Amino acid sequence: MSMAERCMKDYEVVFQTERLRLEPLRASHAPEMFAFLSDPRLYQFIPRDPPQTLASLVERFQRLETRRSSNGDEIWLNWVARSKLDNNCLGRVEVTIRQDASAYLAYEIEMASWGRGFATEACRRVIEGLFGEFGVTLIVAEVDTRNVASIRVLERLGFQRGGLRKNADFFKGSTSDEFTYVLTRPLS
Repeated sequence: MSMAERCMKDYEVVFQTERLRLEPLRASHAPEMFAFLSDPRLYQFIPRDPPQTLASLVERFQRLETRRSSNGDEIWLNWVARSKLDNNCLGRVEVTIRQDASAYLAYEIEMASWGRGFATEACRRVIEGLFGEFGVTLIVAEVDTRNVASIRVLERLGFQRGGLRKNADFFKGSTSDEFTYVLTRPLS
């Protein structure tokens, strides 16, 4: 079975951590996530803007729910991070798996939950799943050099800083430089 076939077979996997339940993203999650995803402060360091309407977020999540890029070259896996304590949605973890068994990792955590370790906890469990269950060999994350909190999360997770891309993007009135961080599957 190819990696792509395995990923499609397992895309419904639910991960658990001590404090979180990570469930596959669905369009039906959009209403409970719209408020925190609409906070412009969440987009300070990324070249995307908040969803304009709930309908636009539902549409975006419907595309992500297909679990594949339109040309089939990428597998899209997204998990909603839900608190086990009160069942509230705290954010999401996004993964794009490429044909070469590498993956790109990104995450969004509601601002009210920043600084409490949820991003690290959610990403750590997803990383374990990517290496152990999905056959990923390398995980890459790109981060704006000004985003100190995300840099700390990636370094806590064991990512190593790779290259620096100067003038990577221009958005919200300023130029963005980006670090590339990489994490290689540990040898067993």
